[in-house]
Amino acid sequence: GTATNLDGEFVFSNFPKGTTTIIVSYLGYTEQAIPITLAAGETKTIEVKLEVLYTLGEEVVVTAQAMGQRAAINQQLSSLTVANVISSEKMEKLPDANAAEAIGRLPGISLKRSGGEADKIVIRGLSPKYSNVTMEGVKMASTDNTDRSVDLSMIQGEMLSGVEVSKSLRADMDADALGGTVNLKLAKAPEVRKIDLLVEGGYANLSNSYANYKASGGFSDRFFNKKLGVSFKASYEQKQMPSQQFNAGYSGAYWNFKTTNGAIVDSSLNVRTQSATLTDLQQERKRTNGSLILDYHNDWWDISFFNLFSQKNDDVTSRDNVYEFTTGTENFRLNLTQTEWKTSTRTHTLQNTFRFGTSKIDVNLSTTHADAGNTNQNFPFVEINAYGLDQNWLVYRLPQDAINKVGGPDSLKVKDTYLRSFYMGSQSLIDDNYDAKLDYELTFSLFSNVSGKLKVGGKYHELTRTSDGTTRGCIFESGGNVTHRQSLLATFPWLTTDINSQRGISAHNFVDPSYNPGEFLNGRYQLGWSADVNLLTDMQGQFYGGESDTRYIMDGVESYQSDYVATEKLAALYLETELNIGEKLMLLPGIRYEKTNTEYSAYQIRTNSGQSGIEENPKYVTTLRSNEKWFPSLNMKYKATDYFTVQGAFYESTSKPSFREISPLIIYPNEGTYIQSNNPYLQPSTAYNYDLGFSVNNKKIGLFTVYGFYKQINDLIFTMVGYKPAKKGSIVGGPADLNDRLLGGEYYDPKYLVSDMTTNLPFNNPEKAVVKGLEFSWQTNFWYLPGLLKGLVLDLNYSILSSETRYPYFEAVVTGYDDSGFIPQPIYSQQYKTRSGPMQDQPQSILNAILGWDYKGFSSRVSYRYQSKTVESLDAKYSVFDSYYDTFSLVDLMLSQKITKNIMTTLNVTNIGNHIDDYYYGTQPGRIALPTSAQFYGIRAQLGVKINL
Repeated sequence: GTATNLDGEFVFSNFPKGTTTIIVSYLGYTEQAIPITLAAGETKTIEVKLEVLYTLGEEVVVTAQAMGQRAAINQQLSSLTVANVISSEKMEKLPDANAAEAIGRLPGISLKRSGGEADKIVIRGLSPKYSNVTMEGVKMASTDNTDRSVDLSMIQGEMLSGVEVSKSLRADMDADALGGTVNLKLAKAPEVRKIDLLVEGGYANLSNSYANYKASGGFSDRFFNKKLGVSFKASYEQKQMPSQQFNAGYSGAYWNFKTTNGAIVDSSLNVRTQSATLTDLQQERKRTNGSLILDYHNDWWDISFFNLFSQKNDDVTSRDNVYEFTTGTENFRLNLTQTEWKTSTRTHTLQNTFRFGTSKIDVNLSTTHADAGNTNQNFPFVEINAYGLDQNWLVYRLPQDAINKVGGPDSLKVKDTYLRSFYMGSQSLIDDNYDAKLDYELTFSLFSNVSGKLKVGGKYHELTRTSDGTTRGCIFESGGNVTHRQSLLATFPWLTTDINSQRGISAHNFVDPSYNPGEFLNGRYQLGWSADVNLLTDMQGQFYGGESDTRYIMDGVESYQSDYVATEKLAALYLETELNIGEKLMLLPGIRYEKTNTEYSAYQIRTNSGQSGIEENPKYVTTLRSNEKWFPSLNMKYKATDYFTVQGAFYESTSKPSFREISPLIIYPNEGTYIQSNNPYLQPSTAYNYDLGFSVNNKKIGLFTVYGFYKQINDLIFTMVGYKPAKKGSIVGGPADLNDRLLGGEYYDPKYLVSDMTTNLPFNNPEKAVVKGLEFSWQTNFWYLPGLLKGLVLDLNYSILSSETRYPYFEAVVTGYDDSGFIPQPIYSQQYKTRSGPMQDQPQSILNAILGWDYKGFSSRVSYRYQSKTVESLDAKYSVFDSYYDTFSLVDLMLSQKITKNIMTTLNVTNIGNHIDDYYYGTQPGRIALPTSAQFYGIRAQLGVKINL
């Protein structure tokens, strides 16, 4: 047997001579049995047209949503791996805001959000950096400056013909996917000409703005007797994405002891509320997408050229109101930041298939390019005041209570506020990838009931990533910068200020009288005055004299720590065979070998108290790494009956360290004891993965599936907080190979490494991590019900997730005494200890429910998404700073109505319940839960008209 491709095409090689019956089936359509008679060496082309199901003598009308669902079900059933699918029909009829939003409706998928829009996906509770994202099988370039995750908010749904999320791997797939692989598909031109146009306008209630619109269009057709296909699509969108955000800062945990007669009778861990930040963020996003696909096919050669371009421009104005509760003065600061982000990606893929009898050769060449960067301007203000809060009162105090205690924002205090400096900076990231892949596949038949395909192939992947950043500032505060104040006053003589004030320039010159923030975070807080951002950016534009302007001093730490160059070269070989034993059993064993060589260059810096903040001529360091590993895999499928199938998989996978984690960057302090450090000798994490499940499908049930999975992850990368490199070799109680996983005096400069120096060091955790879960899914449409009910479509999935690992930490322990002096002095070492807990980004459960209803030209979809509290991060030593993303529910609504045969209107409303994303520290016995952050995005709506010709 075989499955068709997305265009419905199929090929049988090594077909037996004589007469053979082919059975063609597709969920929702009537099965057909077609006899085929072939002579030896003869080839034949057939075309099969299936008819829609009938019930009680009536033809069933297949609605738009039911058609998309059935296509997804059939693609999932034909997949050789454990997979979930979004079909092209489903994406086209009722599209989501971007690719990430659409993928988030699949089982076991949770989302990361930015600006109220999904941008990255979490598969089975494993962070975005642990998943692989490909376009037509080609790894996409990452636009994240720190790790390997891909921003899917850049890609709009109308660019795609479908999405497949593979949760198990084959040998011919990249092994770098602990969570799974997301493959985005692009559509070739169909058999008939297709022209479509879409125009939308939108509303964002948080900014009360109608300045939202979107336009997209596409053309596709086939020429030269249908052999050459051309498909072109383009879209442009402008979207207002305002948000209101809260963040809190707390002290480190410290012990409070109660004593009676000198004896400790009780103890507790205390945390003091130190700060709160209220951010009013105005963001305008412009998104451009374009694709061009050319394909040609004949009897022995298929060639396809895929091209996709995506660009996202964000213009962001951020107003940060910062309250400091533990300082004697300067308790309030206002930071204004204007940032222009530009992110673009290009993917070009040339795919060739050559057929020779019962075999074929695939030759694929591709390149992907990502360019992400920003320019920013920052204007910090400081208010000279003194709240004088009781520090004991701040213990486990809600930040909202502390803000109320100090009186909140007060516009009368502008007279006591000063502009401290002008800052400007830029950051750029370029990520280039080149791939070449060669596969040979042979179709064979061993016995009358054993057939299959043998595939052998190889791949070469090369990545070059360059990051560069610069920050410069002109400081107006302090007596030493009086000349900067004089220069600013000379350039802008309308400014009025006390030139002798060492705090900067009086804020009353910059107040924005039109600023009205309204209610903040749905009434939780209030904001006060703001400076005029446009005025300040215009002033800096006139004042700054270019890179030779000596008034602007480079911030050495901010500039050099952003600079690095990374190169990776991967070579892979693989062998796999698909074995079909009879009509029921499919086995897909395989083996993959990968070798990766990495070269990474970055700076090692020593700070000082000079103007730039660092010593001159920082050291530029290059490190080399090489890793190689074999990855076995086995996928299997057993069709017990016509409607009941058992599917399972075992495979090994890996996860490479994030780019920042393996950087040789070190920042040595000239004061204090903290070293900023990474670990260029990290090893990839590896996982043993097990999947087992079953599916039930027929024309009335639809598709019901239950899948369980279990992952054991070794060498997961974890950051050891408070590690003392000088103590390496004297750690008590650790695993035998612990010293091999840590860095010590052999790596750090001994001139700066003293015994009390600490660092937060990424290292390969010697403790194993386990991730497991169950995924339930039911997709059906009620075509057999009477009347209006036959238009109902249901898509329901529920996932239960669980994970456990142990987080290492150190405690000081006395290991002896130094008797060389008059009084023996204790000798302290570090004792290795662990604390158990779940993994980061791990929710306990996820529920997606989609109820659609179609009637004639009307179509509706109500989506409900529930996610239980999610672990954001864990404190390795105590539970005080275990951070969680609170439980949430989201409701979206989408409606469409056909006006004529070719014209349709659409309405899409998101976040109907005005949900606020809340993050907090876990509750301690007898204590309140401390909030850490919150984001509010408001309701958004899009109204559009779509034309199909």
